[in-house]
Amino acid sequence: MEYTEVKSKIWTKDFLLVNSITFLAMTAITTQMGTLPLYVTALGGSKAVAGSIVGILGISALFFRLPIGILLDRYGRRLLLTIGLGILFIDFALLNVLQTLLMLFCLRLTQGIGNSIQATSAATMAADLIPKEQLSVGLGYFSIAQAVPGAIGPLLGLAVVETYGFQALFRVALLLTSVAFGLSFFLSAESPRTLFFGGTQKTKGGAIEALSVMKNRGVTFPSLIMFLICFANSGVIAFIAQFAIEKNISGAGYYFTVMTVITVLIRFLFPRMMNRINQTFLICGSILSISAAFGILAYADDLVHLLLAATLYGIGFASLLPVMNTIVLQSISDQERGRAIAIFSAALDVAYGGGAMLWGIIASVFGFQVMYLFCGGFGLAALFVYLLFDGKKKQMS
Repeated sequence: MEYTEVKSKIWTKDFLLVNSITFLAMTAITTQMGTLPLYVTALGGSKAVAGSIVGILGISALFFRLPIGILLDRYGRRLLLTIGLGILFIDFALLNVLQTLLMLFCLRLTQGIGNSIQATSAATMAADLIPKEQLSVGLGYFSIAQAVPGAIGPLLGLAVVETYGFQALFRVALLLTSVAFGLSFFLSAESPRTLFFGGTQKTKGGAIEALSVMKNRGVTFPSLIMFLICFANSGVIAFIAQFAIEKNISGAGYYFTVMTVITVLIRFLFPRMMNRINQTFLICGSILSISAAFGILAYADDLVHLLLAATLYGIGFASLLPVMNTIVLQSISDQERGRAIAIFSAALDVAYGGGAMLWGIIASVFGFQVMYLFCGGFGLAALFVYLLFDGKKKQMS
């Protein structure tokens, strides 16, 4: 009985530490979102070079996600988390010393590897630490630590660069990463649930078992849904500033601020929403809210419409992500969690990494209005995929 009471708590020491580590590491990464292209220009690089250096982070993360998931299920979470943070620590330390475009490219590639290791490890450890009956709620809380850095990181980075320069930016990132690296040593050797099941179990034929996880509909359908949503949203992230300039809308940066604030508020209200709203209705409503946000953007001509779209997207995405993540984790065994989270995260990496390339072509040929209408179409496609998944699930039950 004592063990059950302990497990009923979400905010344990380790869960708080994992959230803190994620927040610090992701803030360090996101400080470079708006500043890295400026740094490339300062080093004499072109826009094409800046694009390749910025994009290599997502590409390297994509290729390493699945192997990391296999290693997580084989060797445990904390070891990989500490290694990932250690790589980031060394990477930011070298960024303060090596100041050429070639080294920047190589260090950015290394940064993608370290970030994919720490992010996948932290997400898997968080899932281990959350009681199964509160999985959606706990993942909602954990996703706050993932979402908030996306709002404050770029603002912090730009403020540091404008006031103190690029080297100060890398020192700030180094400080944040070093604190996260230090906190990782205070985590338990493994999560309580893993210890309860008799320690970390080594899996046989990791690649083969990874493919078996990918064949699981409970993993592939939610991953596909989030791929479609994030693929569409990559067009907003990449081109909202240019869209605002074209429409003579000032204050476009507030779009991300409002979206993040709404996301955090919804995540705190999420426990009540899960208890009062049917899951199917919640998922369908969330996807429709996201699709409506893209539709409003297509016809936006002032800041009010821009912020309304940000609100609708924040409401939809904040509700959808933890539910989809929960469906994935409930569809697999505890020993498959690393691989399942790696596949789920890789879908987001591919969406954000490749989406901007397609939307750039569509925007240049047809304009931003048509581009955002296409984004809304991707949202409706995600709704169709969910209804197909829900229908198959009901047929099997």
